[in-house]
Amino acid sequence: MIDTNTLKFEMKMNDEEIFDILDGIASEEVIARHQKRLLEDTDYQQLFLEYASTHALLEEMPLEKTAVNFTDKLLDKWELAQSPVVVTQSSKLPLYFMSVMAVLAILVILVMLGLPASNKPYQFPVNVGTSVEFLKNKEFINGLVLINVLIALFFIDKKVFRPYFQQHHRVG
Repeated sequence: MIDTNTLKFEMKMNDEEIFDILDGIASEEVIARHQKRLLEDTDYQQLFLEYASTHALLEEMPLEKTAVNFTDKLLDKWELAQSPVVVTQSSKLPLYFMSVMAVLAILVILVMLGLPASNKPYQFPVNVGTSVEFLKNKEFINGLVLINVLIALFFIDKKVFRPYFQQHHRVG
C-alpha cells in the first residue's frame, strides 16, 4: 500500500525544477512529475502559470554586458569588505612617559641640591624638612633609575626593533 503523504512528497516540485522546465533543461523524470502534477493539482497549475509569466518577463528584458574586469573588481571589493578595519587610537603613553620623566628630573634636582659636593657638611638653603628625606635614600634612587631604564628599553623595542623586524622578516 502506498502512503499518500509519501506520494505527495515525491510529486512536489521545487522552484529550481520549475525554472529548469521553463528553461528547457529539466530531466525527463522532472518533466514527467511536472506533467502529472499539472493534470492533478490546480494550485500547481496556478503556480506554474505565475512562474511562466515571470520567466517570460525575464526573457524579454535585455541582458546587460558586464565589464571585462567586473569579476576582478568585485572580488577586490569583497576582499576589502571582509578585511578587518584597523582603528588606531592615539597612544597616551608618550604623554605619561614625559610626565614621569619631568617629575623624576625635578626629584633628582632636589636630591642633588641636598647632597654634599665635598666632605664638608652641606645644609639645604631652604628648610625642606623631613618630607624629602626619603629622596636621599640610595635604594630609592636606584629604583627610579631602574624604572627609567626599563621604560627606555620598552620604547626602543616598540619604536625601533619591532618595526625593523616586522618589515625585514615577513613570512611569505
